[in-house]
Amino acid sequence: MKLLRTSLATLALTGTAALADGHAAAPFSVTTLEYGQSYLATTLIGTRVHATDGEIDPTAALPAGTVADWDDIGEIGDLIIGVDGSLQAVVIDVGGFLGLGEREVALDWSALRGVREDDDPGEYFLGVTMSEGMLEDAPELVRTPAE
Repeated sequence: MKLLRTSLATLALTGTAALADGHAAAPFSVTTLEYGQSYLATTLIGTRVHATDGEIDPTAALPAGTVADWDDIGEIGDLIIGVDGSLQAVVIDVGGFLGLGEREVALDWSALRGVREDDDPGEYFLGVTMSEGMLEDAPELVRTPAE
């Protein structure tokens, strides 16, 4: 029993050092999500993406109905996350009609902007500065099976 207590005490004392050597001391990250400041993958997937030829200022509310005038280019179908934890791309399902003929295009996350209209500051949209034609001409995402 004494050996067990000694072993546990040694583990408790050295465990912190071992944790610091190989891992972050506090692996926890976000504890509060502020709406419009962060996005959950479950919220992003399925979100419609709208395109405009004009500039997008994510800090300013747009007049009500603005996004309805933009091209609805598709929806987020997936996220590509690197093994280092970075968000490498957002997969947009573009084209098609009623789910038929869609194809996947990967966009850099930095290309997307969260926008809102002044009639509902709690509702956010995703916008991108490009034309629908640019997305239709973009290379399709190719998925290769693991070998």
